[in-house]
This record gives sequence, C-alpha cells and structure tokens, in this order.
Amino acid sequence: MAKTKYVPAIGPSYHLSDIKAACQTSINCYLQRLDGDNVMLQGIPGETQIEDLSAEIRCMRNVEGRWLVVAGNTLYEQTTAGVATSRGTLLTSTGVVGMSHNQSQVAVVDGANLYIFTLATNVLTQITVAGWRGSDDVWEMDGYFIFVDPETDQFYISAIDDGTALDALDFSSADSSPDNVLAHIVNHRQLILFGTQSAEIWINAGAASFPFVRYNSYTLDVGIVGKHAHCDAADTVFWIGQTDRGYGVVYMLTGNQPQRVSTQAVEQSLLASGVDLTTATMWRYQIEGHEFIGINATGMTTTWVYDAALQQWHERGEWDAGWLALRSRHVTFVDGAHYAGDSAGIITRLDSTVYTLNGRILIRERTWPHMVQDSMEPVSYRGVEIAAKSGYGGTITLEISADAGNTFGPPLERSLGVTGRWMQRIRWLGLGTAFNRVFRLRCGSAVPFAIYSATVDI
Repeated sequence: MAKTKYVPAIGPSYHLSDIKAACQTSINCYLQRLDGDNVMLQGIPGETQIEDLSAEIRCMRNVEGRWLVVAGNTLYEQTTAGVATSRGTLLTSTGVVGMSHNQSQVAVVDGANLYIFTLATNVLTQITVAGWRGSDDVWEMDGYFIFVDPETDQFYISAIDDGTALDALDFSSADSSPDNVLAHIVNHRQLILFGTQSAEIWINAGAASFPFVRYNSYTLDVGIVGKHAHCDAADTVFWIGQTDRGYGVVYMLTGNQPQRVSTQAVEQSLLASGVDLTTATMWRYQIEGHEFIGINATGMTTTWVYDAALQQWHERGEWDAGWLALRSRHVTFVDGAHYAGDSAGIITRLDSTVYTLNGRILIRERTWPHMVQDSMEPVSYRGVEIAAKSGYGGTITLEISADAGNTFGPPLERSLGVTGRWMQRIRWLGLGTAFNRVFRLRCGSAVPFAIYSATVDI
C-alpha cells in the first residue's frame, strides 16, 4: 500500500570521505529556527560589488565608524558609496595584515614592519624604533598595542596610548610550554597567546614594571595551526587547533577551556589532501540572530561555516564545474551592512535581496541523507514533493543517485512558480526503485530560496 512520509530535507552539511556513510550537504544555505523546534533551510545573502581596488584585500577594519582597508601596498579609507582615498603606503603588497586601534591611532603590521596611522591627521608613519621586533598581528588592550616577536615565545607592548613608543624592555615570555607563540588575540580583556601546541591566558594586572601576568597559571594543551587561524565571535574565541597528538579540530573557548565544535565531516575536509592549514583564515559576521564563523584555507573546495546560534555547520562556495571556496573574506560591518574583500581587490556588500555573487551564479544545494529502509529492501519511489519558497520565478532541479551518492543522474527541472504564484506545488513523479536512494536539490536561479519540508510517496 502506498504511503507518504516526511524526509530529512532540512539539515546541516555532514559528508564523509566514505560517501556511503554520510553524504549530506547544505551549500550556500543554512538552518533557520522557526517557532518551537521547527527549522527551515535559508539561502545565504548574495553579493554586490561596491569597489575594485585591483590588489589583494589584506585587511579591513571599522575604526569607530571610519572604514580602513589595506589593498596591495596601500592603506585606503573606504566609504560605502564606493569612494576609496589613499592614506599611505606599506613596504609589502601581499599576505594578511594585522590592524588594531586605540582612541587616536591605528596600528598596522605586515610581519616585518609597523605603521601607525594617526586618526586626527590622516598620516601613516612607519615606526622604526629599536623596540620594534616584527609581528604578524596586533591587538589592543587597555591602551597598549600588543605584538608577538616572530619565531620566539615572547610578546611585547607599546607605551600606553602611543603605538610609536616601544621600550625594548617591555616584553615577557609565554614559556609554560616549550613551543613558540604563533598567534595572539584579545577577548574579554584577556590576552590569549597561542603556541603551536599550547596556549596561555594573560591579563593586565597593572604592575609598573610590566602590566601583563599569566592568569591563574592558565595553560591550554591546545595550540593553533596558523598565524591567522582564529577569530573572536559569539562573545568568545574560535580557532583551528593543534596538539602533540594531531591537528585540524575547531575549538571554542568556554570558561577558559577549549571545547570542540567541529564535526568529523569538517575535520576530514580540513585535513584533506592539498589543504594547507598554515594559511587558514577565519571571518565572522552576525545577522538575524545568527553568528557565522567561516574558515578559508588554501586547497579547500568549500568554505565551512559554523552557526554559533544553532551550533550547526554548513558550506559556502562558488560553482565552476565543481565547488570552489568562497572568494570573499575579511568580512566587516560598516554603516549597518556587511562588506567582504577578496584576493583580487573586489569589495562587495552582502545583501539578502541579491541572489548572485557579484553577478556570478549563486547555486544553493541540499543533498539529503541516505534513504534506506530498515529491511534493506528496494523501495519504489512514486514521487517527491518539496515545500519551498515560490512565486518569484526561477527553477529548481532534482538529481537522483541510486549508488549511495557516488554518482547522480541528469537534473530534473521544475518551476518555482511564476511571479505571484505563491502556492506552486513542486513535485517529481515516477522516480524508480532502489534500496539506497540519495536526492540532491539545486537552485541556480537569481531568486529567493528556502526549503521548508519535503515528502516522498513510496
């Protein structure tokens, strides 16, 4: 007797190298909680170009309403209207740049060099005092700019409220473990110093000789994989960890202890052949109750994104005969909107009313889990129906796999409903017989996209 049942059309990305074990994808769409325990799948914002600086976007920062961007070897002050004003020149033109600010200055570091941008005069000055040792990043805390001496276990600070003054004696060592300090970050007025296999937490105790001390002898037995593989988000710190036992796990700091937030699927992707986690960067932004934390690294085929609100992962990417990681990173919030920059110098605005990636196709994909009967007997699929956003035009396709998700048949296209047809039924009938069926939905039309539920007739 035929029957209809709901299927897991809504879910996170969770696919393993053994595709027969797990094959779920949610690419360019994320879980959205509704009333009660109900969830839907929502398409990500599109992107609209506002600027082309024709050089790698290395850093962006909102400095109390002033938007500063390093592109190539130039520091720009950018406006949301697409006007960029040069504010000075750096000695390097590639690689991630660190930037932080106090009330009157912005510190910019590119590894070998320190620059101070004075907000009152709009002058960028290279600082060459004897106390400068180099640093790949910079953070501000209580008026001090904090730097890490590369390839050592030492960190050092500027004078309070003055990044141009560095005393060669204003340094200390994170030496509870023998590894060097690779990265640092400030959160909740705590300085976290990440080594390759451990981390330490320091606070400002206000001593006259040197203000920072290790907090309650805190040492975490988890280090970090790269200089920029961390970010502050959701009122805490996230990073890609490394220990003497392995690496490639994403952690969140919870009560000054590392808590694993990555899944086996994420970790397999991070450790896949060709992925270089030493180049990993992380970005974050907040929208409609979600706080998204994204991971990019050389060799990754998609950008993995953690939703701290729902504690679920999805992926983002661009389609070019296969998935590629999202180009945009360095996401910054300015004048009520989010902006991202890429390696080509393009700055885009993230926009929920746009359904392309700066004019390029934005494919939203959802692959359901394996559909297998408890009896392991073949099942005849009479039809599939999905409840999706409709009435804006566009089409959606269904692809079917009869071999556990290893290969898929040709796309079967259906209309999402012409403009104004809000109750369009989206169905596919006569879908054959298999004992392990996988369904994949894709929408590449420049229209709003959401999936609410799905049923199958068997």
